[in-house]
Amino acid sequence: MQRFSTWARWIATGIFAIVSLIFTSIISPLVVDFIKEQPQESLKLLHVVLKFLFDLSEQTWLRLTALSLGCFVAGLWVDWLLRRLDGSRAKERKALGTEMIMLGQELRSYGGQHYGLFMHQIRPKIDSCFATAKNFGIWVPHDQIFSINPAHAMDLIVDYLMDVGRMLQDEHFSEAKQHAKSREAVFDLAE
Repeated sequence: MQRFSTWARWIATGIFAIVSLIFTSIISPLVVDFIKEQPQESLKLLHVVLKFLFDLSEQTWLRLTALSLGCFVAGLWVDWLLRRLDGSRAKERKALGTEMIMLGQELRSYGGQHYGLFMHQIRPKIDSCFATAKNFGIWVPHDQIFSINPAHAMDLIVDYLMDVGRMLQDEHFSEAKQHAKSREAVFDLAE
């Protein structure tokens, strides 16, 4: 739902900007040029044009349309601002950290001999966790990590999940992003 809100906000802002741009860069200069180019004898024509523009600006529908569009755009931006200020993203990041730690502990506690089979079973959970982290702008390992030795891959993934998850859980988001990005070289060497 938040993505739809983001798209709607940007589309409404774009429409409002285009309408404002058209009015300020096309209509207003045309009216000004028209007024400047009129000879003194045609003051009557100038009076007619200005009266028309004045009457147009007095139309209720034009005012209501401009006001509605402006309020719509302002409302979308206020909604975005309130979502940023209410801390819901911080709670989501903290929940992701908890999920990462739980998954890391689940992977670490597995003591079986068939890592490949277990990795195949647990991969949807890992992929889901990685997808959520990627949505927050956190670097995640590529799918090639699953093509290396399963025991080594599991160790790398567990370390990643535990370290980044702990930082997210402790609400150190920027440090978690930096740490995740620094782990890229380790995963690239393993592939």
